[in-house]
Amino acid sequence: MPIYAIGCWYGLYAHGATGKHLLSCALVGWIWAIINITRSKRIDLGVVTFGLVILSTLWERYKGYTRFVRWATTISSIFVAINFSLVLIYWKPIQKNLAKSRSVIWFKVFVSYCACLMIFWLITAYKSFFRGETSTSSSYVSVQPPP
Repeated sequence: MPIYAIGCWYGLYAHGATGKHLLSCALVGWIWAIINITRSKRIDLGVVTFGLVILSTLWERYKGYTRFVRWATTISSIFVAINFSLVLIYWKPIQKNLAKSRSVIWFKVFVSYCACLMIFWLITAYKSFFRGETSTSSSYVSVQPPP
């Protein structure tokens, strides 16, 4: 868990102006959600939310950073953030359900991980919205004013 979070934050730091980190972050989260479903036999909304981010970033590679892609990436990133916030909202029932199989340290790491990634995806949504529109996927224009 922490390695994924560190990788996402590094991607945001290194490529936040271009959004080139989004596909890899979303793909890892999507695969992780599939593994969770396979192991627990329960639905993981990450399959849907990360899938939407994957679709919007792939569409960006095909059509460029258009107005549609801007909105799709922003909204899908907000959906991922909401998905992580659900853990925080329903923390007591989750903790009660997993109390027998997980340690106290695991719970602390997990809730910190979810809070950290909720913030990451909200910042990603914000940065995605303020990227400039382009006509091709190979060029990116930042709409942020120079320092």
